[in-house]
Amino acid sequence: MKKNLLFLAAFTLMFSFANAQFTVLLVNDNTNSSETAAIDSAIEMSGYTYGAMRANDSLLTFDTLNSYDMVLWSTSNKAFSLDLWDVSDTTSNGPMAVKFNAPLMQYLDSNKVVWIDGIDFLYDLYPTVPTDFVSGDFIYDVMGISSYVGQTHRDDTLGGCCSGLPVAYKSATNTFSSQDSIYWKWGSLWNGDALDITPAATSLFKMGPASYYFAAKDIALYKENLVTSSIRIGALGNGSFSQDDVNTIVKEMIIAAEAGTFVKSTVGIESNKQEVIVKAFPNPASNMINFTFPKSNKVSIAVFDVAGKEIMNKMIDGSNGSYRMNISELNTGIYFYQIAFDNTIATYKFSVVK
Repeated sequence: MKKNLLFLAAFTLMFSFANAQFTVLLVNDNTNSSETAAIDSAIEMSGYTYGAMRANDSLLTFDTLNSYDMVLWSTSNKAFSLDLWDVSDTTSNGPMAVKFNAPLMQYLDSNKVVWIDGIDFLYDLYPTVPTDFVSGDFIYDVMGISSYVGQTHRDDTLGGCCSGLPVAYKSATNTFSSQDSIYWKWGSLWNGDALDITPAATSLFKMGPASYYFAAKDIALYKENLVTSSIRIGALGNGSFSQDDVNTIVKEMIIAAEAGTFVKSTVGIESNKQEVIVKAFPNPASNMINFTFPKSNKVSIAVFDVAGKEIMNKMIDGSNGSYRMNISELNTGIYFYQIAFDNTIATYKFSVVK
């Protein structure tokens, strides 16, 4: 009976979240009004509730940020003195000397989703490349970047190849994007950041083609609830601007955020107050989804739709700490999964995309 009550309470909590509209805040930390307008339009076209503010607005406090589920912080091409950073301690060499501004750090720590996109956000602090980061550095630990290798057009001419990035390709670990290739309204992208990422980060897009100087270097990634990209999403197209391309990548990223793709690794509702690591991947999924959880002899996995109707309920042997579920008969949409074992319940959501 105790477990059933915990199960019901956990779902009631998550169901109340499901009925609340997922909301997005666009923060403008750039000098390109046309690109900001393109991103603003894309969020509006996505159908999600949203707001927009300038990064230097004194009202941009944690309380303001915290009223939204996701923050898209656009740096575009401002180059220097971004409000993104806390520069109060950048002269020191100790760990975490560089970090996001205080309200954004508090928001990120609250497990809300942050998406940083644009160019020059690393150049603002590290104009000399390459720059390597190590465990203990904010860029390494939180952003998931091990090296800022260089900038397109600025540093890629060293190999005598190309001037600017011709194309970015979707990484194999990008499970939710429908865009296999990304191009820009110009012939190439200038000042995009070529990155090496840490083992704990997940690649979304890589530079190409194979002949390009920075080929296979990352240009977009995520680590837990922080997405970092140097795609310059307000300037997408293939030789000319395409609002449709902007709309697609923005909407797909928001859908992935709402589905729970970008979360801290320790998640769950724990009746025994212990950290429980539970994951579902890929997320979004189409036909099969994998669940991982602490090993236990008896584990139940239930799936509910957003109306609270139970769709599936499996009692399994969880001694290997994983289970692969066939969801091919589920329609496109948002679902909740509950994993119950011992005296613990973890409740989170995933999305199905056909």
